[in-house]
Amino acid sequence: MPEEMALLALSVTDDCNLRCRYCYACGGEKKTAMRWEVAERAIDVMAECFPRFKIQFTGGEPLLEIDLIEEAVDYLDQIGLRSPCQVQSNATLIDPDVAGKLSCLRIGVGVSLDGPPPVNDALRPFPDGRGSAASALCGIAALRDEGIRVGATCVLSRENAFALAGLVDLLSYMGNVEGIAIDVLRPVGRAAQPMQPDPYAAAKCIDEAVSRADRLAEMGGPRVKFRELERMLHTVKCSRARRHHCYFDSCRSLVVLADGRSYVCPSLLGPEMIMGRIDDPSFKDGLPDRMAHARRLVPGRQECESCPDRWLCGGPCLAHQAIGSDPSVECAVKKAFIRHARRDLEIDHADLQEMSGDN
Repeated sequence: MPEEMALLALSVTDDCNLRCRYCYACGGEKKTAMRWEVAERAIDVMAECFPRFKIQFTGGEPLLEIDLIEEAVDYLDQIGLRSPCQVQSNATLIDPDVAGKLSCLRIGVGVSLDGPPPVNDALRPFPDGRGSAASALCGIAALRDEGIRVGATCVLSRENAFALAGLVDLLSYMGNVEGIAIDVLRPVGRAAQPMQPDPYAAAKCIDEAVSRADRLAEMGGPRVKFRELERMLHTVKCSRARRHHCYFDSCRSLVVLADGRSYVCPSLLGPEMIMGRIDDPSFKDGLPDRMAHARRLVPGRQECESCPDRWLCGGPCLAHQAIGSDPSVECAVKKAFIRHARRDLEIDHADLQEMSGDN
């Protein structure tokens, strides 16, 4: 059985060309860019501590530092590592030249988009207040012209939940979007608690969006998948429980900020979660144990531990848990996906419990 994959998230810059209203990283408020020595050291540390890991380039807007990303991918080739790489971008900087470079780098692309243009523009403006949707869609189209398929990430908030089905329409029309990852808004960075969606409304909008994706596929359009639903379907088909929500939950996540400070979760940047500075000569010493210690600082929810569907959903987001945000929103969203998984596999609740019994 292969070793479990780990994650290295390199926040290559604090700078950003957008000013998203809920940005967890407060992108653009600082201009720090990662030095190559920091990225190189992070790759070397992960290679020494984990047999298999993937790299996600984040920010800020990581494509502001595309030269560093290219250098990192070249370095992986030089040292013989086959670590998969992905960049999470707002797509507004992607023109045909950038798309061609990403194609040559063979790097996966994730695009942040929060709804049809009017909704996305209100949440993800440029610094001067102009909407960014048109630029982002041009970027996705440039990737399509290079034959690059992308994944979309939607931060679900009170201000865009109602538009999720419309986002499915838009992404189906683009033609090169594999699916959507739903990230329930966490009140960190510029995000505020009142921006969290109502649990009932969030679940209803998930139902509408999945149904819209089904109808579009039945009419011959591209199938827009939902990452959470696909994970659940895969879990049932493999009859193997999801034991963790994320890489942090499984103690296999390292987040390196542009200035070299390192953590285990991009939304938990308090002093108790810091792993130290990546350029410290002794940084890698006992790193997996320190990751496990940080994980133990976030207690589990009793309601989740006793839930009969926990094996299917993987448990709650630990960042939501640690910062004390309303857990009912994420739970309502996951339960909506569980209902669709049950329907898609034509199994009932009792069957799910029986399949999870040995897990």
